[in-house]
Amino acid sequence: MFDIQVNGAFGVDFNDDALTLDAFQFACAKLRATGVSLFFPTIITAPVETMGARIGKIVSFIEQDSALVSLVAGLHIEGPFISRLSGYRGTHPEHAILDAQLDVAKRLIDFGRGHVRMLTLAPETDHQFKTTEYLANQNVVVFGGHSDATFDCLNQAIDHGLKGFTHLGNGCALEVHRHENIISRVLALRKKLFVSLIADGIHLPYWLLRSFVEIIGSENVIITSDSMSAAGMPPGEYQISGQPIIVDEHRRTRHRDHNYLAGSASTLQEMRHHSNRWLPPNFEHIDRLFKQNATALFGIS
Repeated sequence: MFDIQVNGAFGVDFNDDALTLDAFQFACAKLRATGVSLFFPTIITAPVETMGARIGKIVSFIEQDSALVSLVAGLHIEGPFISRLSGYRGTHPEHAILDAQLDVAKRLIDFGRGHVRMLTLAPETDHQFKTTEYLANQNVVVFGGHSDATFDCLNQAIDHGLKGFTHLGNGCALEVHRHENIISRVLALRKKLFVSLIADGIHLPYWLLRSFVEIIGSENVIITSDSMSAAGMPPGEYQISGQPIIVDEHRRTRHRDHNYLAGSASTLQEMRHHSNRWLPPNFEHIDRLFKQNATALFGIS
């Protein structure tokens, strides 16, 4: 399986400033044991220098341990160019959110020393889509996410290189307009975008997951765990980027100070195990959702 969004797992937070090579290797070994053959460690919104240090640290781990190269297919940066609106920003810290800035994007890519393969941004923050276009020209796959972009904005972003949308149905307000909302807009553009979905039954009910797969089509869906350090661990309190996250007995994650979800406490293996609960009957393309669509998009064999 190929997981394009892993914030952490098995008690290890990839956004921890104290992350060590041993801890990273441990998490990688556990992910490999669950059937993940490729994944993107994901760095979320923080002050730019902090993000850069975290990106650079993971890159140094890859450079120190050649065994990681076959597993860590690149890095995914989620933020800091996302919506500041409540709900849309999720648990990303508001003080560190920025409008898309070309110079900041260049710095983040430079920190990655060629390993950044994906970046999630809110297209409405990207003036004239210059950042999207720059990243696309650097072979960084750009996804929309944590966004309330209009239909026209999304369509124009696609023309400038936007390739997908991150965890549809999440990273948005709890209540939205019945027609004019980000979910409807992305579904309307589903033939032009890859769409990632978190298939834990919590971020999206299983019946809605099934509907999304049927509507979007198996050729454009990528299942991701969006896991954080609690994945593979018992209920309790964990962290993502220094923020306290409560995981209850139902595996639901929430910030200690509010009710927004904060990544998933499920592994991709668990999501595949429960796929009979959300895939359409007689579905024949499960490998597309868990690996083939992602490997095709990122040009990884």
